[in-house]
This record gives sequence, C-alpha cells and structure tokens, in this order.
Amino acid sequence: MSYRFGDEIEVIIDREGLGIDEGVGHLPDDTMVVIAGAGGKVGEAVKATVLAIESTRLGSSVLASAIA
Repeated sequence: MSYRFGDEIEVIIDREGLGIDEGVGHLPDDTMVVIAGAGGKVGEAVKATVLAIESTRLGSSVLASAIA
C-alpha cells in the first residue's frame, strides 16, 4: 500500500503512543501509524490525515493527525 501527505486513513488504535495524546495502530500491510490526537482511544477506530512517511532500515511508519 502506498500513502502520501494528505491522504485520509482509518486505523484501530492498538496502544498508547510515547508522546502526549498519541495513539499507535497498524495499517492492513502492518505499517505502524502514530496518530497525534488519538491518545486514550485504544480499541477505537480513528480517522486521520497522513502528515509524513518515515522510512528506516526496519521498514516504514506513518505519522498522522486525528480528524476531529
């Protein structure tokens, strides 16, 4: 799957993120997504807008912001 800045996605939050008010989930291809504004929403589906894609030697991750 390929995502770009501004794409809207929906992710089920698996756990709290490391930052304040962050939630972490995974896309269907198992890409990790860190969503600002999704803290306290573990187990919930959250709609978000993609802000950035980060690629490392371990794989890619998506940074996104929850849509209110």
